[in-house]
Amino acid sequence: MARIRRIDGNYSQKRIGKLAPFHRDGLDYDQALALAKNWFNRPDIIAIASEPYAVGVNAKLRYTKTGHRFTIGDAMHGFVEWKRIAAARTYFETTLSLINHHIIPKLGNLPVEELSQSTFTQFCIDVLESAPKRGNGTQGPRTSLENLEHDQLRKRKKTLNTVISLLRAAIEMSWENGDVDSERSWRRLRRMPHADTPRQFFLTRAQAKRLIASCRPDLALLVLAALYSGCRVSELASIKARDVGGHVFGIFVAPMKNYRGRYVILPDEGMSFFLDQVEGLDDEDFVFRMSSGNKWSGCHKHIFKDAVRLAGLPEGFVFHGLRHTYASQLVQAGTPLAVVAKQLGHTNTDTVSRTYGHLCCDSIETEISRRFAPIQMVRKDSRLTRLRDTLQTAEEPNWSWPRKNRSKATGTVVSLLRAKEDELRQR
Repeated sequence: MARIRRIDGNYSQKRIGKLAPFHRDGLDYDQALALAKNWFNRPDIIAIASEPYAVGVNAKLRYTKTGHRFTIGDAMHGFVEWKRIAAARTYFETTLSLINHHIIPKLGNLPVEELSQSTFTQFCIDVLESAPKRGNGTQGPRTSLENLEHDQLRKRKKTLNTVISLLRAAIEMSWENGDVDSERSWRRLRRMPHADTPRQFFLTRAQAKRLIASCRPDLALLVLAALYSGCRVSELASIKARDVGGHVFGIFVAPMKNYRGRYVILPDEGMSFFLDQVEGLDDEDFVFRMSSGNKWSGCHKHIFKDAVRLAGLPEGFVFHGLRHTYASQLVQAGTPLAVVAKQLGHTNTDTVSRTYGHLCCDSIETEISRRFAPIQMVRKDSRLTRLRDTLQTAEEPNWSWPRKNRSKATGTVVSLLRAKEDELRQR
């Protein structure tokens, strides 16, 4: 069978013959390949076929020097070559993809000293208004800033901040190497403020149990492993039997996003779960496999989405949300942020603080109540008990006011929220 991807995104295929081992007049691989190439090269097929692209990940900077002056493309070239030997493979590939997609086409041939504030501002607008491009898919149409939804703009600002950081780091490196005269060329490149917002949705224990019950057996094990450890799906897929309970009361996670592996300490329940999974396995066997015996990969996405839908969870909830659920529960229980960061594999608490810091309310309240020196005589106030019962409940949350005063809610939504608020006041 020969198949092509058409310009319209669909596929056309042609049966080219029978398979040699099973048919007397069948084709071997070389014969089938020759017939397939003949079909691919037919004028009518070339006319409808999409442009070919290389298999695998691009590892080259898409920049060719055209002049004598030192350009942003030259700065990016030095930066990329350094990252090629200094950074982890996945980080390097992501970085190179962002540079090739955003920086090189717009700024690659611009001399560094000509990067004015107006040029930089327009570059930022271009990035924000450009639709995200995933893999080899077609990029969507450009959308003006005024027509972007709040969450769309937030995500694009976060991407822009990453791009600005790469641009700034490359020019700073060039300045340190003597290729750029003024440090102003990189110091004035400012990041977008308030691009990160706290994670708003994570699973309660009731929702987690519902999700597990909705998964097929092999996926349920992977979900449980994520809830016990906070590991990424790629990390769980790579855990071998020798990584469980080897040196600590937990598991060893091989390096993925950076060069540092880490140990993840498990609760008793989680340790028992992982020990159950390695029962009868050889040291080099993968702990988690699909029911087919294959290693887990991106194929988990569609079956996880089905489980989410079956469990009645928000449609946008993805497997990575289990990692946020793990971290959120620990933070809410008063676990120090440094401990959570170490469990997740972060080098410092900045990311954890930005993402989950708003969930520390219970532990902060306990600390303030315990350590605040009274000004007046302490008295019991029944209103405080009622307020705590209202704000802090173990029940599954099914409603909430918007966390930001800029959020827009009208009509039926507002009526329901106000009715619920009135009901709580009367308790």
